[in-house]
Amino acid sequence: MQFKRYRTLRLWSMFKKELTVIMRDQRTYVFVLVSPFIQAVLFGLIINNDARNLPTMVIARDQSTFTEQIITAFKNTSYFDIQAISADDRTAEEAMQRGKIKFVINIPPNFTRDLIRGDKPRILLEGDASDPIIISNAFHAASVVQSRALNNLSQGPLDYLQAQSDAFTIDTHAKYNPAVQAKYHTLPGLLATILTVSLALLMAISVTTEYENGTMEMLLITPIYPLEVIIGKLLPNIFLGYILFFLILGSAALLFNVPFNGSLFLLTAAAFPFIIANLSFGIAVSCIAKTQFQASQIAGTYILPAILFSGFLFPRDSMPEWAQWLSNLFPSTYFLQISSGVMIKGAGLFDILPNVLAIILFAFIMIFLSYKFYRKTLD
Repeated sequence: MQFKRYRTLRLWSMFKKELTVIMRDQRTYVFVLVSPFIQAVLFGLIINNDARNLPTMVIARDQSTFTEQIITAFKNTSYFDIQAISADDRTAEEAMQRGKIKFVINIPPNFTRDLIRGDKPRILLEGDASDPIIISNAFHAASVVQSRALNNLSQGPLDYLQAQSDAFTIDTHAKYNPAVQAKYHTLPGLLATILTVSLALLMAISVTTEYENGTMEMLLITPIYPLEVIIGKLLPNIFLGYILFFLILGSAALLFNVPFNGSLFLLTAAAFPFIIANLSFGIAVSCIAKTQFQASQIAGTYILPAILFSGFLFPRDSMPEWAQWLSNLFPSTYFLQISSGVMIKGAGLFDILPNVLAIILFAFIMIFLSYKFYRKTLD
């Protein structure tokens, strides 16, 4: 009995000691408890693989009531959001390459005449298959367009059309990825994801390591400006970022046979601000945190949303509008579009320039915050 009483006292003392530690370090436990809860709620709201209301352009070379009924039938599936009607192939090509639209509906010339004659005209539905998840459900939904359109068209003297299930045909074409292989989307996405995770975590513990190793005092008395410290920490890790970059590209090409249809130089240049953005975010985090554990927790709070909101695991088009707006805050969202655009679509400089500028803006903001936080560390 005496032994059990002493053991109980020891356990009680240990409990009080740990409780005191928790109360002293409340910031850490707030991150441990609150951050996962918020993430679970957010991700539960946005995770959805069934993307609808996808931006679509119609190339209509035949203007008639028939074509209007067919366009309406596409709209009524809820998968196609008709944003423009044009007769210019080049405009549609550029819009799809830049990611502004996901589908192009091609209605050929003399469609109405051929339909009435019974010549069985064909409509071409092209989808951006660089993200295979998006197009599969939409292509399936397009199969009902024919019957719905015929029900509306076959009235009066044209009622004979309803009996012809093949009065016209909708052909589907998966552009940029004819076999609709997932790796065409997965590997460009992994390029953005691995660089985000590795570089942000690496730099997040850089300044806190100085504290824990006892070298921060030596660094503080060194006659060096804060911006020089930040740049000095960035430069060696930029090379590490490029090593990761080329390793992933090499594995994509050599091991998985993912095509590279664009300019390697362009993608390499576009990766520079993205690497800087993630490294500078890590430095900003390490200037806020006091321990490596805190730094990794703060970085994790950023990294997981950066991956999930980027469109890598599920389409951004399937997210609510507020989530799509929130995804614009993460550089991984823009770099995923850059890597997929250059590798799979063969996009050029002007196609990816808006995304590059957004990443550069994020990098400048993070470097500025790193400078400010490091100045406070000096104070």
